[in-house]
Amino acid sequence: MKAKASFLGFLSSRRRRIFFNATWILAFALLTPFAHAQSTGGRIRGTITDPSGGAVVGASVTLINEATHATRDVQTGANGEYIFLEVPVGSYEIDVSSQGFKKYARKGIPLDLNEVVSVDVVLQIGGSTDVVEVTGAPPVIDTSSTQLGAIVNERSSTQLPLNQRDVFQLLQLQPGVQSQIGNNLFYGSDKPGVVTVNGGRGRSNNYSVNGGDSNDLFANLPAVQPSPDSVEEFRVISNTFDAEYGRNSGSVINVVTKSGTNDLHGSVYEFLRNDVLNAHGFTFQPTPKPPFKQNQFGGTLGGPLKKDKTFLF
Repeated sequence: MKAKASFLGFLSSRRRRIFFNATWILAFALLTPFAHAQSTGGRIRGTITDPSGGAVVGASVTLINEATHATRDVQTGANGEYIFLEVPVGSYEIDVSSQGFKKYARKGIPLDLNEVVSVDVVLQIGGSTDVVEVTGAPPVIDTSSTQLGAIVNERSSTQLPLNQRDVFQLLQLQPGVQSQIGNNLFYGSDKPGVVTVNGGRGRSNNYSVNGGDSNDLFANLPAVQPSPDSVEEFRVISNTFDAEYGRNSGSVINVVTKSGTNDLHGSVYEFLRNDVLNAHGFTFQPTPKPPFKQNQFGGTLGGPLKKDKTFLF
């Protein structure tokens, strides 16, 4: 203790600050390789043109989250293009306005995880107080990516039966995905997420939760098993990965959890299994059914801390 006190006393106040700052920088540099973050949202982009096809420069584009009412604003560039990066998953409204044109409004634009949505707009000449509201537009298709995979949404994770509430069992709904022995869809497993994708190894999958690495590096299995009630959606990429992914050859599973909205919501649940509800196995006869009791219960709560600004779940 005396040696430590004498050492710090020897250093001047300025040198102590430099010493502690260098220590924090070194610790951050050492931990950075373990934080292979992935995207937790998507992108919305497009081009704004006039009726003749010319680019509308400097048009104001507003993106509104229909659940939280959070807004983001950009202006179109020299080619009439705009883009919103790292947009959280959800449903959105886009408003476009420019001097000499009618205001454009389109609601109900869905955005899934890691998706690129293109919304091109043709502004009509008129007063800025007139509004062109689009309600029957065709569905938006992502044509910018060659990745093969699918989205598992909140409805699937909360309404489909999941033994032991293992949300990773829903991976088996995708083409080319099978469970391994010991991780049966009906009997469950103590090792969730052990699936083979396109014939690959069961431990060759890459898991992330909210963009952060979620792999047990010792067993190469999911380190976190999210509750089905907390999952907003997750994307399963089974082939032709983008350059941002690497390390594993099986598949990429990126889970995004809920973050709350402007409305207060909550739920309670109980997952019950016991020997009364279980059938008597054919191979167990004539012995009685073995005792079995399993109860998994909990609840959720989400809502605004500050309306339109901060939310919790």
